[in-house]
Amino acid sequence: MTPDYTTLIHSHTGINGVSVTALSDKDNFDFETRYFWPWSGSNEDPVTGGTHTFLTKYWGTKLNKKKMNSFQSSERTGFMEVELISETKLLIKSNAVIVFEGNSEVF
Repeated sequence: MTPDYTTLIHSHTGINGVSVTALSDKDNFDFETRYFWPWSGSNEDPVTGGTHTFLTKYWGTKLNKKKMNSFQSSERTGFMEVELISETKLLIKSNAVIVFEGNSEVF
């Protein structure tokens, strides 16, 4: 998939991102995703936990599963283990790399 980010930006002024998902053809993943958000200043989120808050329920219902593995096939790529705990709770597990660290102080 090669999105045209300029066209995406000009396509609509009221959206924050576009999530694309499909059933995975890889043995160790249930579904795959990509998340484009050029309206936010970055063309694509490499691994998006936020979209998995609704994709987990979508794919869980479709596949009749509570635990699944997802693959985000962005340039950097990443994976998540997701689990539906209840109608309003889910668990997301993955690996992360700290790219920025800091402290905030209130005066």
